[in-house]
Amino acid sequence: MIARWTAACSRIAGWLAAAGVALAILFAAYTKGRQDAAATQNERRLETIKKARKIEDEVDRLDPAGVDTRLREWMCV
Repeated sequence: MIARWTAACSRIAGWLAAAGVALAILFAAYTKGRQDAAATQNERRLETIKKARKIEDEVDRLDPAGVDTRLREWMCV
C-alpha cells in the first residue's frame, strides 16, 4: 500500500514539475514578447522624433517667403 502511494506521489510530482517548466517557458516567452514590442515602439518614436527634428531644422533655415510656400503645400484649399 505504501509503495503504491509513493509511486502515485512520485508520478504526480513529475507531472507538476513538467507543468511548472511549461509555465516558466510560457512566462519567459510572454516577457520576451513584451520587451520586443517595447523596443520596436521606442524605435518608432525615435524615428518620428528624428523626422520631426529634420523638418524643423529645414523650416528654420527658410526665409519667410519660403515658409509661406511650404505652408501652402500643407493647407487644404
